[in-house]
Amino acid sequence: MSRDAFIGELRHRMAGLPQQTVERTVEYYSELIADSVEDGLSEEEAVARLGSLDEIVANVVKDTPLTQIVQTRVQEKKAKGVSGWVILLLVLGAPVWLPLLIAVLAVIFALYIALWAVVVSLWAAVAAVILAGIAAIVGGIVELCRLHLAQGLVLLGGGLMCLGLCVVAFLLMKLITLGTVKLCKLLWTGVKSLFVGKGGKKA
Repeated sequence: MSRDAFIGELRHRMAGLPQQTVERTVEYYSELIADSVEDGLSEEEAVARLGSLDEIVANVVKDTPLTQIVQTRVQEKKAKGVSGWVILLLVLGAPVWLPLLIAVLAVIFALYIALWAVVVSLWAAVAAVILAGIAAIVGGIVELCRLHLAQGLVLLGGGLMCLGLCVVAFLLMKLITLGTVKLCKLLWTGVKSLFVGKGGKKA
């Protein structure tokens, strides 16, 4: 793909983003291509090194606040003008689409809260097992000091086992938490992408 084709497609896919963001992104990638060409690469090779347009646009959307995207789309609609029929349909259909919209948003919010509630609950369980392990070790030492060897060794062994399991559980929970964060970011980027371009594809 040539430089002009790449820049043109990049502009097309960023339709709906603030103009300042679009121009800044275009200028950045134009300079990257120019620098690569100066280093001896062809335009096609320089463009190929940038990666896929989908990833580039997704990163730009991710870094752009949703409020700016919505504001830009509203301004575009105002500039184009809205027909009277559209306004009439929106007003008459409000008793139908407004409750549905609220219900959808409520379900999304509830799922988000439930997802993080599960993660927090699992962390709480790990913390509880850690505390139980520490308490068992302390209790085991106390029992050994009191010359209750059997009870002390059982408590000490159980406590060490709990802490050993918690090390594995901690690493697993770290992966789960990072995965949840990435999933939420991905979903949020997807929501913002609904306001950008035409689904990331050519019209």
